[in-house]
Amino acid sequence: MYAFQLWREYKLSIAEIVALFPTTRIEYVDSCICILDTQNRDEVTKKLQNIWGTIKCIELFSNYTWNVSASISKHAEDFQGKFRYGFSILWDNKNLKWILIETKKTLKDNWISSRFINKDFKNLSSAQIIWENLTLRGTDFTLIISSNNTHYFWKTIWVQDIESYSKRDYGKTRDMEVGMLPPKLAQMMIHISWWSKIYDPFCGLGTVLIESILMGNSEVYWSDISQENIEKTKKNIAFTQENFFNTLKVSGVSVLDAKEILTSPYIKKCDSIITEWYLGQIFQKYSVTEKKLAIEKKELLDIYTNFFEWLKKTKFQWNIVICFPFWDIKGKYFYFSDIYAILEKYTKIVPLLPKLQNIHHTRSWSLLYKRDEQIVGREIFKLKMK
Repeated sequence: MYAFQLWREYKLSIAEIVALFPTTRIEYVDSCICILDTQNRDEVTKKLQNIWGTIKCIELFSNYTWNVSASISKHAEDFQGKFRYGFSILWDNKNLKWILIETKKTLKDNWISSRFINKDFKNLSSAQIIWENLTLRGTDFTLIISSNNTHYFWKTIWVQDIESYSKRDYGKTRDMEVGMLPPKLAQMMIHISWWSKIYDPFCGLGTVLIESILMGNSEVYWSDISQENIEKTKKNIAFTQENFFNTLKVSGVSVLDAKEILTSPYIKKCDSIITEWYLGQIFQKYSVTEKKLAIEKKELLDIYTNFFEWLKKTKFQWNIVICFPFWDIKGKYFYFSDIYAILEKYTKIVPLLPKLQNIHHTRSWSLLYKRDEQIVGREIFKLKMK
């Protein structure tokens, strides 16, 4: 079995895992951990290379009995030199200090020189695991205590490369007025779509396309009403091709109002549409009001209505993964509920999560993404045209 430690937006993390492992049974899931019942290590390690909603992946004992110290000590017998290791408990870590001290004592009793790297007897961060090279050494251990008090235990096999985002973003063309889809969310949307020939009809600065290329997809298409955005996307894709390994072979671009999607030359070439449309104007925390939102929603609705009306005429049959805005006014969420009737008229909403006892979609069968400090959040849907 393998445990996936979930990201802050844990429902999106689960949706990504389910999309990548569609036939694998979920052994256990909560807001922090998703455990898959699989013994296929090769499949897991291969898919981990591009997974972005998971913080770290832990290989688990299939049948674990409560003896952490003895297990770690047995594992340490094969190591030369000082045995450096880390240990974390998810999530009831009140016994962490005691287990660290007890493990250290057990190792010493077995004549094994050791050092745990936990600072101040706290769980390790991803940065600490990477810095100490514990994954490669196979010496980062995690005890998982589930909500039903079942215990799972063993070692980390993969940690997300947190520095890769800064490496990818360095040199990108940006525009604060346009905004940018978070790269992590773009990756997850691509996985959720299941397909590889991606078309983004509202490319903005090209985040979806760049992440698709970095995932190894060889075909991308894009359009935008703004010639300026088209040029910025070209620069960002050129930067990606020049600085990162990629297999891009086919691409296409045109200036096009997405409301006129019927005229797009890429509809017949792609096998998925993944996009974040215009989320509306940038509101300030103390100036946004329900009245202003009502005006904003009306303007946005005109755009979306035309898009889905014309997209239906193209007879597009593949997956669509799309973000719509919602707004946070003093802690209360205001959804773009006007769009729901449009979706009901033209599309079928595809569930992003399997049926789980304790994890659910929103009432509209979407999942949400929002940073704490932001007014505008993203409501993510997976759709198929009727």
